[in-house]
Amino acid sequence: MLGSMRLAERVQFFRELATLVDAGMSLGMALSTLEGRRTSMELKLATQEAARKVSSGQRLSDVMARHPRVFSELNRALVAAGEQGGRLDDMLNLSADYLERELEFHQTLSRETFYPKLVAGAVLFIPLITRMVITAITGSMGQALAVGLVGLAWYTLILGLPIVVVYVLVQRYGASRQGRIGLDRLKQRTRVVAVLDTLEYLRRGGRLTRISATLGQILSIRPVIQVFDNRLEQLARTRHRENSLRRLLEIAQTHAPFDRLVVLHTAAAEVADWFATRLAHLNFGAKPAIIEAGSVIGTHVGPGAIGFACITRR
Repeated sequence: MLGSMRLAERVQFFRELATLVDAGMSLGMALSTLEGRRTSMELKLATQEAARKVSSGQRLSDVMARHPRVFSELNRALVAAGEQGGRLDDMLNLSADYLERELEFHQTLSRETFYPKLVAGAVLFIPLITRMVITAITGSMGQALAVGLVGLAWYTLILGLPIVVVYVLVQRYGASRQGRIGLDRLKQRTRVVAVLDTLEYLRRGGRLTRISATLGQILSIRPVIQVFDNRLEQLARTRHRENSLRRLLEIAQTHAPFDRLVVLHTAAAEVADWFATRLAHLNFGAKPAIIEAGSVIGTHVGPGAIGFACITRR
């Protein structure tokens, strides 16, 4: 949640800065205007320094490089390109677009993992609560409280402490300059490609008109879509199930070799198994893992969708 909040305020920062610059305000004055915004202390300090340095003749991209916890290497590179090409407002908007897509990805991931977290919590705490209730009935409330405290202590030592350590290490790596560069490069190697079996759910979500959806169903059109660099785009339109799966296999061939490869599906386990078998030769001879997408994704694409998620080899 904290990461999403920081992303949201950076999206707003770049968007407002682009608007002010596009309106004809000098960059230094625009940054001074944004100093009074209610943001995190890190972003506020970075904005204040940028306002001073830019007003004295320094480049914004140079100031951003001194604040790697606030501005990623990608943001800095885009701003530097805008400064050199005279299109700073466009590059600021593009930076906001990238951060906005990253924010959407984090929010989707949070929604998709909500139920697994809920189930894990139930598995851990229902037995403990049951033991406490039984102890309270057969013994005393003090004994029940002691059972609960001992159980929580064990959970903390066995599960909580390693998770906290891993979280701290990941946060420190992501905040470092090397970590940000590595994550930006990983994004450029990661993509999801899928073919939809129905257009009805796109129509329900407002992404397709009723007429287009009806025509698509009549003509057996199945779009091949791709999520890459936090953008959703259509790669091809195919007719009939067999043609769409054949096209999906061709697309997978073009992106091989892979460092990681999994097959995704929504309520289409048998087809997913068939598809995974035919991808084995691209995955070191082993059939890729098969994962059924969660309810959030299924609501948008409908049943019968087949695809793959991959990290291409460097």
